Amino acid sequence: MPTEMLQILAYLIVGASVALYVVLDGFDLGVGLLQIFAGKDEHRRILLNSIGPFWDGNEVWLIAIFGALFVAFPDVYAVLLSGFYLLIMLMLLGFIIRGVAIEFRSKEKSLRWRYFWDGAFWFSSMIITFSLGVILGNLLLGVPITVEREMDLPMSEVFHPYSVFIGMFAISLFATHGSLFLLMKTEGELQHRLHNFAKYLIPLFYFFFVTATIWTWETVPHITEAFIEQKIFFIAPAVLILFMACLPIALAKKRYGYCFLSSMITIVLLFLLIVIGTFPDMIPSSLDYSRNTLTLYNASSQRTTLIVTMFIAAFGIPLVFLYGTILYTIFRGKTRLTDHSY
Repeated sequence: MPTEMLQILAYLIVGASVALYVVLDGFDLGVGLLQIFAGKDEHRRILLNSIGPFWDGNEVWLIAIFGALFVAFPDVYAVLLSGFYLLIMLMLLGFIIRGVAIEFRSKEKSLRWRYFWDGAFWFSSMIITFSLGVILGNLLLGVPITVEREMDLPMSEVFHPYSVFIGMFAISLFATHGSLFLLMKTEGELQHRLHNFAKYLIPLFYFFFVTATIWTWETVPHITEAFIEQKIFFIAPAVLILFMACLPIALAKKRYGYCFLSSMITIVLLFLLIVIGTFPDMIPSSLDYSRNTLTLYNASSQRTTLIVTMFIAAFGIPLVFLYGTILYTIFRGKTRLTDHSY
């Protein structure tokens, strides 16, 4: 197999892992963003237990992302983690707090204790989601990568208005995604309450989507070049709009499974649009785009390492899918509290 094909396959593995992480851990984080608004303690526990069997398994895809980057694209891994060091540390802190909050929340019956960990759960979900959005916004804008493949991005520039808005967009997306997941897992009064939440969250997501799209066109004009050169790529945004339009229709008909499926496909298509617009770039340079940008071709490992990566992925990824399939099959259906619930 040609080296170029190996590079593209490694890029696709990283891209697919990112998409799967956002789709799966996205609803976990969305539930965390909504849990404090669930009302009484019983409802908060139901929301927490709706993701109880899944949240740690969904994070496996985050390990796959950074593992694949470390092996197949070491320069991208190094620049990403060093350049966004503070945000990465905040995300790691968020993951730690979230795990502790989930496990500790129901260890005591005191409402003060439980509400404290509910707040920690919400805060950690907010920090993780916002940081992911800010990092994405900066990557779309381009970051100052030198010819030595080092990045020095002051914090004042990390929180550019555009990247901050993308962080807010991520919050609206995950909150909407989480609410649609919860509609499948709940019933009765709580489901009715979440239905009303979703009716407001979907238009909010639309607002952020339209604004972010226009802002991206103006701020990152080269992202549209691939669509202009290859008109067939316009199929992706057309299908995206179709599935976005399905969200309020399916919600109104209370077809919550279709709602969540449309939400998942919407997220995948949003990511696909970014991939089409930026390919083959992985981290664009704002200093000298043509010379310093890290692409899947100039930032990949040697051929032997890429071959090893393919073998590991060929065995590892099917196992993760098998684990996920078993997990979601066993814990399908409505969430009900038991003696073993959080």
